[in-house]
Amino acid sequence: MAMPERLKPTPPMPKTNALMKDLLEQILDRIWDNQGRESPEINALIQQWNSHAGRPFEFHEFLVMHSHTSAENFLRTAFHQKRYVDDLSFDEACAVADFICQCEGTESDTDYALGLLETNFPEANASDLIFWPNAWFDDEDLLHIELSSAQIIGYLMAKSSRPLQDAPPITLPYAIPQNRS
Repeated sequence: MAMPERLKPTPPMPKTNALMKDLLEQILDRIWDNQGRESPEINALIQQWNSHAGRPFEFHEFLVMHSHTSAENFLRTAFHQKRYVDDLSFDEACAVADFICQCEGTESDTDYALGLLETNFPEANASDLIFWPNAWFDDEDLLHIELSSAQIIGYLMAKSSRPLQDAPPITLPYAIPQNRS
């Protein structure tokens, strides 16, 4: 299922995208030239980057970027902003869960979608529920369970105490652990 149109991240203007790409290259070049966290030049470039980014980035994120993502995905994440959606519908939330579970987008799109669930269902830890259900349920036997998107959203609603007004009754097959924070 595709990400609902109104929940998709707003793409950057081409001029801003080009500027950010150039800044990323400059920051990485200086890091590779062994300039460190204390470098005024790198700090100035990161401040300029952060003035256009959807969230503040720190030196270590640039330093380890290549160990976990591509420059293209890293750049895309710079434009993703956390979004709380007051009128989030149950179907939209399920579509976001499906988008994540079915790996329908790029790495940065998946991170953005996961961020949507994390922001809209605070304290519920959507990431663990989707990727590490054994940790979420505190039961090693539940690592390979398959939850429907409706069940995922049901657990997130229950754990975050944020019911979606249009949510149908949902049967949750496993008890929510009481020690989960």
